[in-house]
Amino acid sequence: MGLFSNLFKKKSADSTSTSISDYSVEADHANDPNMIKVLDEYGREMFITKQQWRDNVLLGNLEKHRNSPDDLYGMLVGALEDGFAADIICYAEHLKRIDLIPARGATILSIVYMEVNRLDDAQRILDEHIAQYGEEGFVLTNLAKVYSRRGDDVHAEAILWHALELDPNQDNGLGWYAAIQRERQGKQAELDGFRRVAALPRSWRARLWLAREALQQNDLIQAKALYQEALAVVEQPIPTDLLMQMSGDLGNSGCLNEIIHLAGPYFDPVYHGLEVGNNLIKANLELGRLQEARLIVNQLYGQQRSDWKQTLSFWDTELAKAETAIRAEETVKEPSLSLFSIESSLWMRAGSPFSALLPAKRSGAIRIAVLGSTALMGNTFEKPALQLSDSTGRLSRSIPLMIAELVHFTTDAVGIALMPWAQGQGFALFGHPYEDAAICEIAGNGDNTPDYVIGLTIDATLPAWRINLHLLRRADAKRLAEISVDADIENLGTSIEALIRKVSKMLVEHAEIHHVSTPAWYQRPAGYYAADYLLRLEQLLCVACQGFDFLEGGGIHGEREMLDGSLRLCVNEPSNCTARMLYAQMLRLMNKVRPEILSGYKDKTAHLQRDYPIEKDIDLLIDKAVKEVFPAQEN
Repeated sequence: MGLFSNLFKKKSADSTSTSISDYSVEADHANDPNMIKVLDEYGREMFITKQQWRDNVLLGNLEKHRNSPDDLYGMLVGALEDGFAADIICYAEHLKRIDLIPARGATILSIVYMEVNRLDDAQRILDEHIAQYGEEGFVLTNLAKVYSRRGDDVHAEAILWHALELDPNQDNGLGWYAAIQRERQGKQAELDGFRRVAALPRSWRARLWLAREALQQNDLIQAKALYQEALAVVEQPIPTDLLMQMSGDLGNSGCLNEIIHLAGPYFDPVYHGLEVGNNLIKANLELGRLQEARLIVNQLYGQQRSDWKQTLSFWDTELAKAETAIRAEETVKEPSLSLFSIESSLWMRAGSPFSALLPAKRSGAIRIAVLGSTALMGNTFEKPALQLSDSTGRLSRSIPLMIAELVHFTTDAVGIALMPWAQGQGFALFGHPYEDAAICEIAGNGDNTPDYVIGLTIDATLPAWRINLHLLRRADAKRLAEISVDADIENLGTSIEALIRKVSKMLVEHAEIHHVSTPAWYQRPAGYYAADYLLRLEQLLCVACQGFDFLEGGGIHGEREMLDGSLRLCVNEPSNCTARMLYAQMLRLMNKVRPEILSGYKDKTAHLQRDYPIEKDIDLLIDKAVKEVFPAQEN
């Protein structure tokens, strides 16, 4: 994703949020200048053409917010950035008439006029504003641009300097002034220009540029002095630009402690947001201040900004890696192993209201258990190692969960998924297959022993992964059948469907079971979404394990991605009862282990229930689960 390469740099404007639902989601559109990224109300990224944006979104939103100056101004700025100046003239003129901040309305209209080459109108608007309200720095800077576009550089520069005298901290004006000096006489002239502006009263922005030069010359003492001067003259709250550039330049120079000491005390997650938070998270992480970094991540998540989630999810993972590495260093002995079982479906356990849907099994029904958690990889360790879950580990757990529910809901047998757990650490992942007798012995310890056991191994040593299964009769450990399916990890859906067909055939032929009518509500996501369903099953298992008293250790990270992903699966498969029940159970279990993160999902869940109603009996159970999490929720 290149996220590290973008740290300590100024961020682009926020993505636009909209309620569009019928446009492309292909990632390669991100680099197409004719496409615009939007976010729907469920946080999904989509891309639409600029023309579609203009016709179906922009003009309607401008009309809807024409009498709300703040909203209208923000939309006009975005429309200018997207090249729609000619389409927004009447709205900019309207804002000029109603804006309670006269300078803002006059300036944006003058810029629109400049963009459509109506220079006389642009100058007239600015001159009239100055005559009525007096001189203001950024108004004069835009007047200077009018003269510059006419080719009158002498007047333009004189007006620009006066604009800086009035307001030396204009980003645009200061950058333009410095560029003029550099183009004429080089780098030294640019620095001299910054010094002239820094000498003006209340000037702080120019000091940031002089501090950057000091850092490039390895003069940290001078840079810190300039930063302290800037902080001393600036008004509160500290501008985001100041903290972002200061922390970014210090970070690029490797001065991480200085970021903490200079920027940290002033950081406000509501006011400064991700732009500053990014740099503070990275500095704290690299200094080993994981709790401090985690606090900032959680504060930023609390702002419920969909356009920040990708970056915050990245930091979630980086922090989890660092925390896991620390726990691994503290682990000095091999953990004891435990085995627990999940009968039928995970989303019907733990007091779930959906347990009422469980099909009755006759007394003495065949019991079939699936033991996975085994993967062949090129870097198999001689000793147990603590690490984050990866694709192979997740797949080795999610396939048993899927097979167990498939057996339970489509046959007359009982389906069971067996999960090994390393006490004090988390899920166990074995690097070599167990002998058949050992598998049967492991599965046979405890109550309700299975009649048959399926051993599953993921072979990730091959270019195309291979899923190997063998069916064992537990009583005598006899191998009755075995199957294999090649798995393209980038296109797993087709492989999963092939695996299900083979497993069903194998069990009917060798395990004395019969197919039964599948409940109408069991709609396992298939095709493109099959792999996503497997991922969400495994994530639900991770959350569930946090509430099991008999398991020690473990942990979860990326909780919001788990919820977001389960929600997206529901939106992508809007009539799928199974996906909806999984999401509701994810909410229930997350409410027990991470209730503090759920506030951002109340409205989204309400939208989901309202916009995509499902079969009535299931919908009532969903409502029951949702109201358990959000007692005041009305659906």
